Amino acid sequence: METDLTDGTWTLDPDDGFIGHVGGLWRREIGGKPEFAFVAQNFHANRNGVIHGGMLMTFIDRAFGHTTRIATGAPRGTTVSLTHQFLTPAKIGDLVQIAPQITKATTRLVFVTGTAFIGDMPVISAQGVWRITRSTG
Repeated sequence: METDLTDGTWTLDPDDGFIGHVGGLWRREIGGKPEFAFVAQNFHANRNGVIHGGMLMTFIDRAFGHTTRIATGAPRGTTVSLTHQFLTPAKIGDLVQIAPQITKATTRLVFVTGTAFIGDMPVISAQGVWRITRSTG
């Protein structure tokens, strides 16, 4: 499945922090709008043999936060609130993708929504609020 992501439009963001522990995430921009993906691996599974909800929530958190920083140009952002609705289990080998949407942005807060899909099947839907920091100091 990862060969689908090596078409030249996707970039692996391995991260040297927490995201590195989950294998990194893939990202690309289409028409200036970011999209994110990950390939579900064995180490993402829970005891039921499907992808752990924590992995899906981590994926959403990273995708929404990165989208917030791209849209606002803010160097930093912090998750204020993030809610999830699990819709369908993801399985090992699945390619999970999301294209987050900003629904509102103020000078300090950004509201984001999105649904992650496997093909055309919705897996998890989420809504969140991010607090942005405009300066690096």
